[in-house]
Parts: sequence; structure tokens; C-alpha cells
Amino acid sequence: MSLRRRILRGTLIVAAVTLLVGVAGGAAIQREVRRAAQEDVFRQAGETAALIQDEIASTLTANPGDRPTEALRRVQTGVSRILRITARLGDHDFVEAATLTPRGLNGLTDEPELIPALLDQLGNGELDRTRFEVEVGGDAVVASVRVIPLGDQIFAEGSAGERLSLLIAIGNRQDFAIVAVVSRVIILALVIGAGLAVILAFALSRGLGRRLEDLARAARSYADGDFGARAPAEGHDELAAVGHAFNDMAADLDEVRRRERDFLMSVGHDLRTPLTTIRGYAEALNSGVVNPDDLPHISEVLHRQTGRLSRLIEDLMLLARLEAREFSLRNEPVDLAAHVKEIVEAHRVRADQVRVRVETEIQPVGMILIDPDRIGQVAGNLLDNAMRYTPEAGSVTVSLQESDGRVELTVADSGPGIDADDIPHVFERLYVAQRYQAVRPEGSGLGLSIVKELVDAMGGDVRVTSEPAVGTTVTVVLGI
Repeated sequence: MSLRRRILRGTLIVAAVTLLVGVAGGAAIQREVRRAAQEDVFRQAGETAALIQDEIASTLTANPGDRPTEALRRVQTGVSRILRITARLGDHDFVEAATLTPRGLNGLTDEPELIPALLDQLGNGELDRTRFEVEVGGDAVVASVRVIPLGDQIFAEGSAGERLSLLIAIGNRQDFAIVAVVSRVIILALVIGAGLAVILAFALSRGLGRRLEDLARAARSYADGDFGARAPAEGHDELAAVGHAFNDMAADLDEVRRRERDFLMSVGHDLRTPLTTIRGYAEALNSGVVNPDDLPHISEVLHRQTGRLSRLIEDLMLLARLEAREFSLRNEPVDLAAHVKEIVEAHRVRADQVRVRVETEIQPVGMILIDPDRIGQVAGNLLDNAMRYTPEAGSVTVSLQESDGRVELTVADSGPGIDADDIPHVFERLYVAQRYQAVRPEGSGLGLSIVKELVDAMGGDVRVTSEPAVGTTVTVVLGI
């Protein structure tokens, strides 16, 4: 399944779950609001009953000599006033009261509408705190009933001694309209939110899908050989970062291919030169046109050219093994100062032949756990490289010292130096050999690349400092 479809499916699932949770939450809110509103109506009915009870008591106390019919009329007048106040304050459509006796209901409300509609349901079970749904005047009304005991009161002749209860009925034509409003608002908000989420997910997935397809297309084109293919990298988000990374990778690979091409061309040139010389002398020897007196010279040339070919091939094979990490280090305790002195002495004969002065500043650093053959290759390549570029009467200085738990091997020459722009590239294969003409074009030109790979394998660091027309210094830093 594509990323676009996964995003859309995930968003739809989240939207559906949100709607379900929202509907369930809305229903729970609706029930709670309804319960709270119902309790508030019951409370108002109870308070109204208390006011009516006080009104009855005060009326009968203030007029003890009234006949029952007169007392009932006075009570009805006071009760009607209380009911109107309750209806107005509570914003109710109906607020009615009646006395409840074992013989039935006696209305306390002028022209009652709600209580007569409740007569068919009031005889069933417990009445206090009861909710009814009835029809009044063609309208659906929700009625809440409270029944409050009043004790022994007399309102009519011949009813003495009857126990009375006060029935309060409060009705509303709409069943807590605010509940429906809240529910509608919640559901509408959820629907709008889910719809916007789906739209946003569709737009996002469409944009992401298009950009990912462009990136995949660029990768396929590059893999098919279109090395100029580049990925779109607009914006500042993660996909743009991936696009930039792809383009940087493509540029690096282009640079690697360029270096490989230059390397192969340089190697081909370095191989062709001695092979041409060897072939020329071989043809001359085969044809018998060589003067016997020239044989020592020809032998020396052939020996020198075959040696050059051998060094180039050996260095190529060594560099390939180093880059593939197909070699091992055989560390052992080595007196590094003495070992470096031996390497310098081995090169001193060659230095005397080319009239280059070799100086040493080697300090004792004790026994170091290191591979003597690999460190010998490092020091030897640095000396060979320095003597290639140091003119006659110049000098090469080899230094060894310990500093902060590390040893530093330094080879400095008085050659032509290296431009600052070229220093970051000096360890690339044949880079220096192509850019700078050696005083003595010997060796393979791979010495610095081999040094870099060896030092990295030994966990060390190598750096170059140079000043044109003054000289170059290469420093190898190794941990003890």
C-alpha cells in the first residue's frame, strides 16, 4: 500500500474514532445536563412547595375565624401568586399546585391545564420526584412532579382530620432545549473537525506522494545512468532535507567518478611511460641493432623502469587492500624512536645521492604497542614523498616526540610547498602528483594516500601544513 493511501486510511480511522468518541461524549454530556436540569426543576418544585406551605400556615393563622371555603379562597390567592413568581423566575410554561388527599386532588391553581393532563398517570406508584411526558393543548410537555406532605389541614367542610400532601407540577413544552443545542454544537463541531482532518490528510498525502514520486523518479534515473538527475528540494521540511541529501550524494558520487577517471588516466599514463621505454629497448635488442657498449646503460634503464612499474603495482594493490580493510595490524612492543632512526638511516643513502640533507630530532618515547611494519611504511612513504619534492641542497627533517599521551611523527621538507586550496585534497590518490611537478619523478604518487589509510587504520590522525616556497610538514599523531 502506498504512503498516500496509508495516510488517508489512518486519517479516516482517526476521524471515525473521533466521531464515535464525540457522539458518545455528547450523549454523556446530554445525559448529565438533562439530569442536572431535572434536579434543578425538582429543587424549584420543592422550594415552591415550601413557600406554599408557609403561605397556607400564615393564612390560616392570620384568619382563624374564617370558614373553610373562605380559608381555601385566601390560600388559592396566595398560592397563585407564588406559582406565577416561580414560573417567571424559572422560565417554565406551566407551574401548578394541588392538594392530594386519599380521596383525590383539590386544585389550588386557577384554570389548571397541566394537572388535568396528568390525572391518568398520577395514580401509579410513587409520585414524588417523578417525570412525565404528556400532551397539553396539542403540545408535548415534559412535567416534573414533587409531592410534599403538609400534615392535617382543613379546607372544606366535612374533611376534618384528613392528612394532606401538596403536589407541585412544573412543565415545559421543550425538553431542556439547551441539551439539544449543546448536543448539536458538539456533533457539528466533530463532523466539521473530522471533515477538515480528512481534507487536510488528502492534501498532505497528495503533496507528500507527489514529492516522494519525484524523489523516486530521480533515484531511478540516476541508477539508470542519468548522472545529471537531481531530486526536487523545495521547502525546509524533512522531505526537502532528503532531497538535499540525495543531491549532495549525487554530487559526491560525481566527484568520486571524476577522481576515479582521473586516477585511471594517471595510472595509465604512469604505466605507459615505463612500458614504452621497456618495449623500445626490447625491440632494439630483438632486432640486434644495439651496440654492445650500450648494454650496461640499457640494463640500468630497464632495471629502473621495471622497478618503477613494480612500485606502482605494489602501491596500487596495497592501497586497494587498505581501502577494503583487507589487512590486519600485528601490534607488538616497539622502541619507536630506535625504529624511526633505522628507517631514516635506510633512506640516508638515497638522500646523499640526490644531495638532500636529512636531519633528525628524535626524542625517546619508550616502548609503544604498534605494528612495526605499518609504521615503517608510514615513515618510509613520508620520507620518499619529501625527497621527491625537495630540491638539491634542500633538507628533510624527521621529528618524533611525546605530548599529552600521544606520539607525534613529523616529516618536514624545504620543497616548493602546497597552496592552501590544495591542502584538503593532498591525501587523494595522485592529487599532488598531478598538481605539482616533482623534482625527482620517482615512485607511484600514491604515498600520501597510503599513509592516510594506514594512520586511520591505526586509530591516529594525520595533518598537513604548508607554505608555498617554504616547504611542507606532515604530522602523524598516534595514541600510546
